[in-house]
Parts: sequence; structure tokens; C-alpha cells
Amino acid sequence: MQNGKYKGFVYVGLLIGLAVIGIGLSAVSEVWSQSRQREREEELLFIGNQFRQAITRYYLESPRGKMRFPMSMEELLQDDRSPDASRRYLRRLYVDPMTNKADWGEIRLPGGQLVGVYSQSNDAPLKVAEFRLRDKDFADKARYSEWVFRSALPAANPILSPNASYSTPATSSQGIGASTSLHPPTSTRPTLGPRQR
Repeated sequence: MQNGKYKGFVYVGLLIGLAVIGIGLSAVSEVWSQSRQREREEELLFIGNQFRQAITRYYLESPRGKMRFPMSMEELLQDDRSPDASRRYLRRLYVDPMTNKADWGEIRLPGGQLVGVYSQSNDAPLKVAEFRLRDKDFADKARYSEWVFRSALPAANPILSPNASYSTPATSSQGIGASTSLHPPTSTRPTLGPRQR
């Protein structure tokens, strides 16, 4: 009888031990997963800024009178516009660390010039604060596709004329890469009457 009770206690003890081990492994797995995600976020920030710098350099090093941004990512690997020598602004076309694919979202001006890139991942970032100054606009974003690595040059950020548009990552139900029409802000200042002037 006592032997049976002893075996029962051992069995219950084993079940409790296995449950504790399972909870511990789950916690370790969660910590590892978050650690890996943070590593990929840092990689995305590095790669995105490599693209941003390459796009900016491409424009600044344009031949005189032919200032423009690249029309394709491949032009960042080999710029043949100069008759003297071919230039290279990126070592390679990087893979997006969040999707493990080379299918970056692209920001383009109305004429098709490439001025920025972004991840097509809709996952929520762990990092939402304490960005470097160049990435300060990424604070409190809900998904990685809103981390837009765009050249800061004025030519890459024009004020568009009415009815003009360029591609931006969508923040609504339109989907990623939808063409969003942006218009200059209109004045909302009320009209003053004769006595108010």
C-alpha cells in the first residue's frame, strides 16, 4: 500500500517537474526569439541606411547638368554615367532581414527616380524609441513597412503640385506600395471681415 502511494507521489512529482521545465523552455524560447528580432531590427537599420546613403551619393555624384536619382537598384551597383569610370555605391543588393527576400518596397518620384526603400514586413517592431537622429521618424511606428529609408536631400522630398503623386508605403487598407496622392497643405486661416482687419 505504501509502495503504491510512493509511486503516486513520484508520478505527480515528475509531472510537476516536466511542467516547470516546459514553462522554463517556453520563457527561454521567448527571450531568444525577441533577441533574434532585435538583431534583425539592427540589421534592417544598417542596411536601410546603406541604401539611403547610396541613393544620396548617386544624386550628389551625378555628372554636371544631369542631376538625378537612380532609376533602378542595379544602378547603385554600377553607375556608368561618367565617361571616365564606372562607380559603385553599394557592395551588393541586400536582402531584407525581416522577410529574408530581396523584394524591397520602393519610394519613387513621379518620373520614376528611386529615392528610398522600405521593408515589406507588416510585423510590429520591438524598437519604438531611442532611434538615431537620421531615423527619428521611425519612433512609435506600428510596423516595419513604415520605416522608410528615404534620401534626405530636398530633391528627394519635393512639394508636389496638385494631382501629382509618388509611391509611398500605405498606412491604410490600400496595401503596401500603393500610390498615394500628396497635395500641398491648404490654408485654413479664416477670412477677416472689414472690421476685423
